[in-house]
Amino acid sequence: MEGRINRSLFISGAMSLLLGGLSLTSVKVERTLIRPPGAIDEAMFLSTCLRCGKCAQVCTRKAIIMGRGDKGLSIGSPYIEPRQAACDLCMDCITVCTSGALRSVERSKVRMGLADINRDQCLAWQGHECKACYTGCPFYNQAIKLEGHKLPVVDRKLCVGCGICENVCIADPAAIIVTAEKGVGSL
Repeated sequence: MEGRINRSLFISGAMSLLLGGLSLTSVKVERTLIRPPGAIDEAMFLSTCLRCGKCAQVCTRKAIIMGRGDKGLSIGSPYIEPRQAACDLCMDCITVCTSGALRSVERSKVRMGLADINRDQCLAWQGHECKACYTGCPFYNQAIKLEGHKLPVVDRKLCVGCGICENVCIADPAAIIVTAEKGVGSL
């Protein structure tokens, strides 16, 4: 009986730590997942997010996924995998977030991640006609520009990391990949 109680206490304590019971504000946590727009600093995000799923429920594109067991401390927290579904920056997720993990921010100031073009994989850079990422970008002719009117180039200062470029890329695997920048939050 005592062994079962100790085991239950251990499991409860571990779950409490995983689900935000641990104050991560003093711990340096590197962002590896692309968070929804308005996400605060990763350590604060992990300790503030209630993991309620409201942001995923309101996402009309179904871009927001709730972390599963393979996401470590991020279990139950929202993230985006752009190749599956990209964020259209509607900002509805921010309006339903009651914990403050997602905060109001201008669309152009969102910093979810950063797009990077693999020129060896990119059809345009290989001499083919393709402008899918350029025309798909919500910040047309700003975050992605065309060098010589043909070759896509990401402006690192203007890219918000929404993932639309990766989602619409016709190369397989995608030639443009959005990754969470280390230490980057949406604010």
